[in-house]
Amino acid sequence: MKVLANKNDNSDPFESELRLAQVPVLGFLMRLTGNRADSHDLLQLTNITAWEKQGAYTPGTNMVAWMCSIARNHYRNHISQSNRKPTVPLLDSDVEKMVETRHIEREKEETRKRRLLHLCIEDLPDRQRKFVEAFYVEGKSLEDVALDNGVKANAVAQLLYRARQNLIKCVKTKSHAELDHDSFSELP
Repeated sequence: MKVLANKNDNSDPFESELRLAQVPVLGFLMRLTGNRADSHDLLQLTNITAWEKQGAYTPGTNMVAWMCSIARNHYRNHISQSNRKPTVPLLDSDVEKMVETRHIEREKEETRKRRLLHLCIEDLPDRQRKFVEAFYVEGKSLEDVALDNGVKANAVAQLLYRARQNLIKCVKTKSHAELDHDSFSELP
């Protein structure tokens, strides 16, 4: 389940994944270039290339990683063109690799957090899960959720508050359990 995706979104799945990848890919480019304008320009080039080569993308794989590899190539082209001009590139290849490695680590951590959140949403009591999905996944307003369920908007807000508290507690618990399991599995 993609928490940011809208269930009523009937657009092309590739386009939806491309849209969701914009912020992480822009962050990757910002870390590479250190320049907002260059990052946005490179993101646009990346989007064009991704759109043109969408047949090469395998649905269900990591769209962000695929787009980052495209972005990296555009960045390298940008640097090589910049090297023809009397300017100094912002990053050498070692620093570029370090930035890329850190980006991959962040993506893995974000994927792990989304997975834990999904598991915790599934563990919510039925009513809380129903309200969370309506409000956060489907994008309905408090008033619409209240109307659909025959309750007041204030009651929906209170229930969502309790659900968020349950989710925070659950994610922390599952995260600590995973870390403990990983720590013990590495022992000789």
